[in-house]
Amino acid sequence: LLEFWDGIEIPAAEKNIRLALICCSNDIPAARKLCGHISASVSCHRCYKTANSNGNGNKSNFGGFDDMVDWFVERDLDEHRRNAELWRLCKSEEERKRHVSSTHVRWSELLRLPYFNPIRYLVVDPMHCLFLGIAHWIIKKLWIDGNKITKQDLEKMEKRAKYIQIPADLGRIPNKIATGEGFSGFTADQWKTFVLIYAIPLMWDLLAEPDRQILGNFVRACSLLVYRIIDCDILNEAHERLLKVATLIEENYGPERITPNLHLCLHIADCCRDYGPLYSFWCFSFERMNGILGRYFVNCLIV
Repeated sequence: LLEFWDGIEIPAAEKNIRLALICCSNDIPAARKLCGHISASVSCHRCYKTANSNGNGNKSNFGGFDDMVDWFVERDLDEHRRNAELWRLCKSEEERKRHVSSTHVRWSELLRLPYFNPIRYLVVDPMHCLFLGIAHWIIKKLWIDGNKITKQDLEKMEKRAKYIQIPADLGRIPNKIATGEGFSGFTADQWKTFVLIYAIPLMWDLLAEPDRQILGNFVRACSLLVYRIIDCDILNEAHERLLKVATLIEENYGPERITPNLHLCLHIADCCRDYGPLYSFWCFSFERMNGILGRYFVNCLIV
């Protein structure tokens, strides 16, 4: 990448080719390791929000939105690079751990690229955040595990789903709603289809009013974000809807239920402002390719 940034001569074509890495889209653990950030359970990589810890052994959380104007600010790139360089100067593993705990930064080889911005170029992947993350968590953790939706409700939802006909190109119909503990083995694409098409007609009358508001705002936000043509008004409304989802969950379930994904989704609108519609940077195409590769016979070797 360093060589390509300076340019590679192709004599036969009489061309000088230059390349740059301007976007990294991964799930959370891979993203943090790739760009030199601390765990997502500790702090956000794009703004100054840090996790709350009550010190009694419970998981940390990202609750608290009253002071959002103070922490919802893009991190300083120069400060990040300075802290990353200081990590390299640490003389022991213990010293490096203390440095990461205080600065939330470690060195990444991508910082050798003079143009690379590990804060802005590291997007929040909507597939992992919205569909495999928040949608799965709300329905499974808040509502099914919280007995807001019963086994009988799941069976009723599965029967209702069979009466909804959708175009074939929208993906497979989620037909395992009542299997196991509910929504067994749903893929990211099935979660997307469920949220955008099935969730409201299947679940609306089964939920109490606060949960209806959570569902309605989340579905509206996702529906806006998957537009193929977006503008600032669409992104502003989507952001406000996602923020409303987070604040409603905090009000009705407590700040300890605000997960890293519920915070990270607040940065998706900014990612769209940098890179355009979700289709340009979400991970669905890569996940499909992984599925295709996984189905090849490779003599029992791991692909």
